[in-house]
Amino acid sequence: MIAATQAFDPALLVRDYGDVEDEVRACREKAALFDFSFMSVARVSGPDAVKAISRLTDRDLGDLAEGRIRYALSRNPNGWLRSDLTVWKEATDSFMVMSGLKHDITVLEEAARTVDVTVKDLSQTTAVFAVQGPQSLAVLNDLGLGGGLGDLPYFGFWRFEMAGVPCFIGRLGYTGERGFEIVFPESPAPSLWARLSGRARPGGFAAADCLRIEAGFVLFSNEFRLPVRAEEAGLGRFADDDARPARYRLVCFKAESLEPPVLWSPPEILAAPEAGAITVTSACHSALAGGVLGLGYVLAAEPIGDGKLTDPSGRFSNITEVPRPFYDPSKERPRGDWR
Repeated sequence: MIAATQAFDPALLVRDYGDVEDEVRACREKAALFDFSFMSVARVSGPDAVKAISRLTDRDLGDLAEGRIRYALSRNPNGWLRSDLTVWKEATDSFMVMSGLKHDITVLEEAARTVDVTVKDLSQTTAVFAVQGPQSLAVLNDLGLGGGLGDLPYFGFWRFEMAGVPCFIGRLGYTGERGFEIVFPESPAPSLWARLSGRARPGGFAAADCLRIEAGFVLFSNEFRLPVRAEEAGLGRFADDDARPARYRLVCFKAESLEPPVLWSPPEILAAPEAGAITVTSACHSALAGGVLGLGYVLAAEPIGDGKLTDPSGRFSNITEVPRPFYDPSKERPRGDWR
């Protein structure tokens, strides 16, 4: 465990700052600060920028306006989901692509060999912080951003200067809460972290993943570990899936466990779900659920309801399907205003 007051280290991926449940609570009720600098970031610019990005994702970018962000999916040649990413449109022929998978940047660099585009990998020189929670606007305004940030639309971004640091600030709800992502040159990261952590409780990746599970959002490193298509992961609206019928569907569940996990991850190789059983892909202890909450795949034909499912691994018991997302079923919290 790491004390919340410890100095920021850009090379350190922090699991928690001493109390995962308190970090989750801070994000739900006030504001929490996360370091997402592990993300791979590239700037794609030139006349064929959209064509290059289309090698990575088939999400349509033709109507994406400057200053807006689009969520997208990357798939392998078989059509199985590989990662999810965001595309930020800076100017007519300039985009910033952010992904948790380094391979996605490699795909863009390979595209640059055949089309008129420049791809610059910014991953080693860029820091990404996220301030999430209902008080996140107040946290950033305390740093003297001035007016206007509250008018930023959901999945929109503007250029700002924060504490003397030029940055992009996008309104994104990675945790299922209202919040912002801040993208800036890495060198001032420790000082900016110190300023922000005095106003928002630092949270590690365990809290961020627990929040996403509660919000019903996929973790590509977990939910994409089983070969699935976009429709099967509940993401069909973000991809042009083929006409094959869905084999599975992703569900949210409550369960019991002899050793309730703070955060549980699946094994490298997952077995396909069978009738009456669930292939668990993510799970955590959720104070909101009063126990274990998780995500997993069942057969597409399994009925929706409160029928019990079985976990072939034996880790989880009394498994009951619940609405996905469990928290904020209408997904209105990240889009909410700041009143």
